Amino acid sequence: MGRLPAATITFVSLLINWGTDVVGAQEEPGQPASPSAAVGSVVDWRRAGLDRDSPSWGIRGHLEWGLPVGLRPSDGPRGLIRLRAPVLADGEYDLINFIAIEPVVGRRRGFSELERSQADGVQGKRLWLVDLEDPNRPEVPLYPGQLTRLASGVESLAVRVRVEKFQNGAHVSLTITQRSDTPDQVELAIEAEADSAPIDYCILTATKGNKARTRRLWLKGEIVSSLQVYPDFQTTEFAPHHFFALDRLHRTAAGDVVVAITTDESEPAAVDPFPQHPFWRYAGSPVTQYWLKPAGTWRDDLRVAVNGRYTYYLSRQPLPGGIAFENFEMLERFYQGQRFVFGVTKLTPAELGF
Repeated sequence: MGRLPAATITFVSLLINWGTDVVGAQEEPGQPASPSAAVGSVVDWRRAGLDRDSPSWGIRGHLEWGLPVGLRPSDGPRGLIRLRAPVLADGEYDLINFIAIEPVVGRRRGFSELERSQADGVQGKRLWLVDLEDPNRPEVPLYPGQLTRLASGVESLAVRVRVEKFQNGAHVSLTITQRSDTPDQVELAIEAEADSAPIDYCILTATKGNKARTRRLWLKGEIVSSLQVYPDFQTTEFAPHHFFALDRLHRTAAGDVVVAITTDESEPAAVDPFPQHPFWRYAGSPVTQYWLKPAGTWRDDLRVAVNGRYTYYLSRQPLPGGIAFENFEMLERFYQGQRFVFGVTKLTPAELGF
């Protein structure tokens, strides 16, 4: 397990190429640019309603994220945020992971992917866009987001997403922000709506680790393998959650808390587990996926949880190479404006300072 010299682990110095990454960005004053245009922008943003007719956003050549389309989306379940990265040949994009929203009220945990909508009865909570300049405006199918240029010249794009109320009474919205100096990560800030039940936790969980067959969990000075955590697990169910407390999580020189997950395969694209069904095939180059809590935003109860699967979801097909981590999440008692960062990069954990 390698480690960069301390002088080079500035993380800000890694913000140059596709691997731009693990940074808890500092707040800076800025001026909003028009949300309906990108005039004057030096960044090649991709924005819903401007250069695309789907609810997705990002920076060309870097991470893109989006919302489900339609009652039964073709790219996976409703109620999930999509994350895509240019890992395929010629820089083409592939779906890397989903993020689910799972608020906990008392002992009841909500599931944005599994609960049926109260509006249309279809499985998966509805996610829709909010006009940041006019929050009371009826939902808009395509909204480009609010583009801000900070004093440093960094550009920041913010999109507000409202989530349908959960069965346990939780009602939340997310503000998802991507910055030009950290184009391979997004920040998700959570707010409880005025009519929400009191929330104990609002868990944002990356749910599709089995696609990349993520078997290595990178902590502080150690790598935990799913094959070691679940050596004898071979059923079609989810393996139990396994938790890691704050003192086992990696911390950067700037004070950010970071935990990463990777495959243990050098060429995951060489494996095609379902030739007839490409949904689970990982056809790109290996990546590092990570959760990050910026310095000054984490509390002492912060921890990380993973579970695993031996077979692909809703199938009896074992994962080639053995059980992998499936859900990957940070947990911390809820507070208004709570922030988590998720990133996808081609840099290895060692290159990031783990």
